[in-house]
Amino acid sequence: MSANELHFRTEDLTLEDVGNYFVETEFDRSTINDLKSKKTVVLQGARGVGKSFLLKVAQKELDEEFPASKTLAVYVTFNKAGLLQTSDAQQFKHWMLAKICNRVIREARKKGVLQSQSSVFAQLSNGQSDEAVASQLETLWKSLEDAWKNESAPVEANSGIDPEMIKDAVEDLCDQTGLGRIVLLVDEAAHVFIPEQQRQFFTVMRDLRSPYLSVKAAVYPGVTYFGDSFQLSHDAELINVNRNILDPSYLGSMREIVIRQDASLEASITRNGGIFDALAFASSGNPRTLLKTISATTSLNTSNAQRVMREYYRDTIWSEHSSLGDRYIGHRAVIDWGREFLQQHVIPMLRRRQRQTGDPDKRIFIWIHRDAPAAVKEALRLLCYSGILHEAGSGLVATRGLTGTRYMLNIGTRTGPEADPVTATNWLRGSISIKRMVEFGANHELYESIARLDVEKMDEERQEFIKSQLGRTVDELDMTAFARGRLRELGFDTVGKILAASEKDFQQAKWVGPVRSRQMMNIATAAVMEYLSG
Repeated sequence: MSANELHFRTEDLTLEDVGNYFVETEFDRSTINDLKSKKTVVLQGARGVGKSFLLKVAQKELDEEFPASKTLAVYVTFNKAGLLQTSDAQQFKHWMLAKICNRVIREARKKGVLQSQSSVFAQLSNGQSDEAVASQLETLWKSLEDAWKNESAPVEANSGIDPEMIKDAVEDLCDQTGLGRIVLLVDEAAHVFIPEQQRQFFTVMRDLRSPYLSVKAAVYPGVTYFGDSFQLSHDAELINVNRNILDPSYLGSMREIVIRQDASLEASITRNGGIFDALAFASSGNPRTLLKTISATTSLNTSNAQRVMREYYRDTIWSEHSSLGDRYIGHRAVIDWGREFLQQHVIPMLRRRQRQTGDPDKRIFIWIHRDAPAAVKEALRLLCYSGILHEAGSGLVATRGLTGTRYMLNIGTRTGPEADPVTATNWLRGSISIKRMVEFGANHELYESIARLDVEKMDEERQEFIKSQLGRTVDELDMTAFARGRLRELGFDTVGKILAASEKDFQQAKWVGPVRSRQMMNIATAAVMEYLSG
């Protein structure tokens, strides 16, 4: 419907475009300030919520403030990493380090901080000038990408550098040039990597931290694996990017996002305000989804909006989620279960008319007990990656004083199946309460099919992925000394033995009942869950 092309992805925008299209909210401003700060930040959110855009806004502002602040913004993206399937861990690590270091040198030169004959980074490459170092590093990471893409013979991967050398070089750069510090903004930080490579990235992210260098990384929920050496609660500040659809300013800011890209749409949006509001509300705070559905309407009217909502929220969003099973083969059963759980059970239940009022259920929040099986929690995290669910609070007390996590169901998936999704969405919009939730306890019958991680039934590939984890001793698991002691007494002294047992086996120990036995099994299951796909 747009006279001008609407841009769905940040990588299609220049920094000037980013500035023109930015619609600031209080949350955005707080997040951007954190991205510009000395903190190590992990920016987490579903596809299309605006993580890359916020990184680019931070880069633009740091560039503009550079003459006064002397804080250098270095934007790095790993979205063109190629195949990235290699059994050589060092090859991947040196590709990463080479690309990061190359970008630092390039940005420093663009700002006039480094001269072509400077030798600040000489220690990274046998005393060569920074210009030669940059050229050499660029050649290295491009040759590695070509080798992966073309499945050609492996190249020499050793860049001769490590995180400590980079930190020393950055400190020297700051001391010798008057630079204050460097902010490394890493986009597409993990999802293009297989899990093992993600763990390597976050180890490097932790190791690069210094008073002169801070790293900010944009990641997705559910498909990001931090590994054992990177402790998210200690090594970084986690910021979840979710727009609050209940905020009074929500619809206004979503309108402004569209109009900033194409002012010619303003009259149509104003004229068909209720239809636009339904599309904006159905997007559940995801600007990319809103822009896509607005673009697909061709002309903003009720019939077009209904058609688009049916196509996107009944089919497209679910098929995209299921396709994750092709990328994360080891998680396919969990991915399929999550779709079935919502599409065949939760959503139909909410659509049923209540006997008392004759109206459909108005709840859009579900609550999952904190002791639900680990595989259930993993399935819900993957649904958050796809934007079908949004985590809306953890450690929340529900009925009977039980504790768990609240999730918000994507509004479009809730109303898309209705005969008139536009009317249904606007009807639902005025009736939502965050206090009303559909509750699922620790042992709900719907969990049964994936409650237990059966190693013996896994194919050889998945067994190979988790082999290294099965031999871990119970002492390496994040559980209480009491729990470890009881498991050792029963002979379950490794992760493999714990997973081969049942929760009832654990209950043979004194003072271990259904709750403790579930917690023990969840800890062991979580220890291997992230390794199922590599």
